[in-house]
Amino acid sequence: MPAVMRFAAVLLLLGLGGCYYLGMHGPSIRQFPDIHAGVSEDAECLECHHPDHPVGPPTSHPEFVGCLKCHNDDIR
Repeated sequence: MPAVMRFAAVLLLLGLGGCYYLGMHGPSIRQFPDIHAGVSEDAECLECHHPDHPVGPPTSHPEFVGCLKCHNDDIR
């Protein structure tokens, strides 16, 4: 039975990861336009959100590129 539970857990994780890939992005910087005004590059995001020196909430994935691709979407 534990193998079945592990398989189910793997499927769940893959499914959740797929949600992000299919367009369910992280929180949008547009929720805080006054703080993020003029931000146009990933390096600017990491100046505040890198886990080694966070000013704002630290990101859990500083090695990823495309911050604005995932965090600059319209607020729904």
